Amino acid sequence: MKQIKLVKQLDWPLLCWSIGLGIILSYIIEFAPFIHRASSVFVVLILVNGAYSIYQGIKTANAKLGRWRLFVFPICYLIGAYLVLPKYTYYFGLVYLCVSYLSYAMTNENHKITKRS
Repeated sequence: MKQIKLVKQLDWPLLCWSIGLGIILSYIIEFAPFIHRASSVFVVLILVNGAYSIYQGIKTANAKLGRWRLFVFPICYLIGAYLVLPKYTYYFGLVYLCVSYLSYAMTNENHKITKRS
C-alpha cells in the first residue's frame, strides 16, 4: 500500500523532463555531428539546463512540493554527464542544484512577503 502512495506522489512530468534533459540531451549533444563542442556547452548546458533549473525551483515552490524534488534534475544530469560528457561538465550538476535551490528560496521568500502585506 505504501508503494502505491509513493508512485502517486511522484511528479511524473518533472521526472520525465529531468531524465530527458539530463540524460538523453547529454547523449544528443555528445554524438550529434552538427553540434560544435563550444556551442553545446553554451546553448545546452548553460541556457537550456539553467533555464530548466530555474523553472524547476519555481514550480516546486509554487506547488509547495518537497525540497527533495530539487535534487532530481541535477542527479539525472550527473548520470548523463558521467556516461558521455567530459569530466569538466560534472560541475554543472552542482551549479544546477544551486540555481534551482536559489529560485526555490527566492520564490518562497516572495510568497512570504506577499502574505504579510
